[in-house]
Amino acid sequence: MKNYLLLLLFISGSVFSQNIDTLKKYALRDAKATSQASIDRNLSTMLKYTHPSIFKKYGERKLMDTMDEIFRTMDAQNIKIISSEIDEVADIKKEGKEYRSLVKNTIKMSFSGRSVTLKSSLFGFYDKKKEQWYFVESNKLLDDPETKEIFPKFKTDIEIPLDEHIADN
Repeated sequence: MKNYLLLLLFISGSVFSQNIDTLKKYALRDAKATSQASIDRNLSTMLKYTHPSIFKKYGERKLMDTMDEIFRTMDAQNIKIISSEIDEVADIKKEGKEYRSLVKNTIKMSFSGRSVTLKSSLFGFYDKKKEQWYFVESNKLLDDPETKEIFPKFKTDIEIPLDEHIADN
């Protein structure tokens, strides 16, 4: 009987580990797609990975108009995204009934010819039916009133780092 219990614990631990590995692989895949979409200004892909609660609150048309306005403002201020690299899937945890993740990234930008690096992160929410992650900029979950309104009872055990701006020489 003792051997069966050990075997059961080993198998369940192995399945959980494989599940986390698969979730990490999907988080990396979806975060890279999101990152590339922001460089390419691919609005439909950006919307695909936008959390459903945000989509529900604003709707497709308003979200597309807002993203268009952001890109127009960036162009007017001569701001360009040079690169956006996913550094790592830093954490995945099951909280409540869903898996959540923290994905760290590095964004290199040009502000009128001056280089700036932003160390940032995305907070992911996993949709197991679609086998897809949805992302929210992590810092917005900490200090953006509109985002806090969309996620009023948001709590997590995942440590969310503050964004770090690094002026390049």
